[in-house]
Amino acid sequence: MGSEETWRKLTLDLAWAAGLFDGEGCTSARSYKSRPGSFRIQASVSQSSHSAEIVPSVLQRFQRAVGGIGSIGVPYLDGRSGTFTYQWRACSFEEAQAVVALLWSNLGPIKRAQSADAFSRFRMQYDKIRPRYRAPIRPRRFSLSPPGPAASRGEQAFAWAAGLFDGEGSTELYKRRTPGHTWFALRSRVSQCDAQGIPAVLQRFQAVVGCGRIDGPTSGEGYENAYKWDAGAYDTLRVLPKLWPWLGNVKRVQAIEAIKSVDALPVLRRHPWRDEARRFAQTYTESSGIWFAAE
Repeated sequence: MGSEETWRKLTLDLAWAAGLFDGEGCTSARSYKSRPGSFRIQASVSQSSHSAEIVPSVLQRFQRAVGGIGSIGVPYLDGRSGTFTYQWRACSFEEAQAVVALLWSNLGPIKRAQSADAFSRFRMQYDKIRPRYRAPIRPRRFSLSPPGPAASRGEQAFAWAAGLFDGEGSTELYKRRTPGHTWFALRSRVSQCDAQGIPAVLQRFQAVVGCGRIDGPTSGEGYENAYKWDAGAYDTLRVLPKLWPWLGNVKRVQAIEAIKSVDALPVLRRHPWRDEARRFAQTYTESSGIWFAAE
């Protein structure tokens, strides 16, 4: 692979990783119980799996995108959802700072501010306490090929949107009811919570894909101030092809399974998107070479 293609792929991988971090990531400065007044820094990304034996592929992909930095820990059972939560973590100042720096150009304002605050709190502790030096467990390196042109900002925007969708998005069939009738409709959604109002990442996602609406806020089922970007069937079939080159296997499978189910369920046949859904499922199943297995 030439340097031009390498740098283009690198910038797209990091844009996708920034989208995932905007949806599922966190940078925090946490206090040590055994050392009052001191903090440890951590960058993390969480993702659930239906099995304690299957590490979510998006976490493995994220770790590769940031040059292998960090580690994926042992999962824990989420009693509310019944799923197993895995977490990628970078638990040293050097590694957490390196990851945030790699993602910074595509990272949203909320996660930028969160990271800046965490690093500021971490550094300020050394005005009062003496730092401890610890030899790194392994060399901290991010190998790069000779530089070449980056991917365009437009391509990076779609890669970022795919990363956010991989973390917070879904494609599904839902019930619609009228007196005497029940049928199913197709939609896609991206969720985010924000007590300050409509999340900036949802507004950015909407601007990138060029359609859909943002609903909320709602609360319930363990969430408060939840907003959702929502697109109906027609817009879903427009958005998915734009994200598809960078979308992960799990969300690809979910989309194709939902769209293939259209013919097996009572969907209004007059909808013009029905034939388009059939063409989409056939085209992207054959071209993607995806395998159907749930995480």
